Amino acid sequence: MALPRTLLRGAGALALAATMALASGGATVLAADPPTTTDPGAAAAGWMAVQVKGGVGPGTLADAIFAYAAAGVGADAAASALARLESVVDGYILDGNGHLVPGNLAKAMLAVQVAGGDVSSFGGHDLEADLRGLLIATPGPDLGRFGTAVASDQSLAILALARTSGGIPPTAVAWLVGVQCPNGDFQWDDSCPGAGAEDPDTTSLALQALLAGGASGAAATSTQLLLDIQGPDGAFSSYGTPNTNSSGVAGQALRAAGRTKAADAAGAFVLTLQYGCDAPAANRGAFPWAASSAGFLVFSTPQAVLALGAPRLDKLTIDGASAAAPVLDCPVAKPTASATSARPGATAVVTLPPTDLGVAGATGAPVDESSLPAALVLLVAIAGGAIAAVRLRVRR
Repeated sequence: MALPRTLLRGAGALALAATMALASGGATVLAADPPTTTDPGAAAAGWMAVQVKGGVGPGTLADAIFAYAAAGVGADAAASALARLESVVDGYILDGNGHLVPGNLAKAMLAVQVAGGDVSSFGGHDLEADLRGLLIATPGPDLGRFGTAVASDQSLAILALARTSGGIPPTAVAWLVGVQCPNGDFQWDDSCPGAGAEDPDTTSLALQALLAGGASGAAATSTQLLLDIQGPDGAFSSYGTPNTNSSGVAGQALRAAGRTKAADAAGAFVLTLQYGCDAPAANRGAFPWAASSAGFLVFSTPQAVLALGAPRLDKLTIDGASAAAPVLDCPVAKPTASATSARPGATAVVTLPPTDLGVAGATGAPVDESSLPAALVLLVAIAGGAIAAVRLRVRR
């Protein structure tokens, strides 16, 4: 790589030194491009992988692992998420008094199983032994309940134990059936408020557990409930709002129940809300919670992916997934030259769109090296109040 002989002063010298360090030996100045994809699920998983790098909570780490496995991409990202989950598992599965939290424990165990980890030795815990130790064996209304579990916690526990050689305790399934509402609904607080207040999220998770536990009659009732409350556009609503979270988990559950047409309709609905190439680069591939909400992306995106063909949680696995997590394949805007300059005759500065040509991972956008111009214009050096433009030509 040949550099022109340029007089550099002050900050200009620092700019050249930094650039030479990055480009020494003909190395690529920018980070390698991530792979791209046009597959909606893979793009969503790739978007999620970028967000996880920025730091998310343990529950979201587990959700991300489920999304990678559902999309069949991001095996490396799943391994990284699993390592991070292990480092914080105590704060997730234990409450402030050191007691095990049933739902968090079961969700962590499922994440380990999906990612191919060892549940018998995870962050100093034998997760399976911990979970089985919560099972109430005393006759009475709590027989088969995992500690203080509500329906969603119980469902996660059943799905996690379905993947073990010891299997599901029959009393655990019986307890879950016992909190099912007459119309097949399951509520987050185990209540039964009646028609118009159904909880598709909890019902969908419980339906998966009922199927795993062989409770076919109860499963059929909950399946019919989901079919009855599905909107004509395939959507499922929570709090009166059609959304990607509810539609994602309901689509997954209906697919597990053999209702493929309804599951596909739920998947079609969530795709109508996915951010595409016309969205800001930082959002491309993500799913907002609802059409009226641009937020909650790290919570809604991994749930929405489940509607796009994911099997039951006790069947989900990262095995066979590609190592990388691709990003949405979008055309990259060409750099535009600014005609403005500090004085007549000064070199024009090339403006690189920050959302498309930034450092990989900084905004969640891919870096497309192939779109760079032959001349890479660097920094404007400031010295003694005068502005001098420094241009370095990189020949590939």
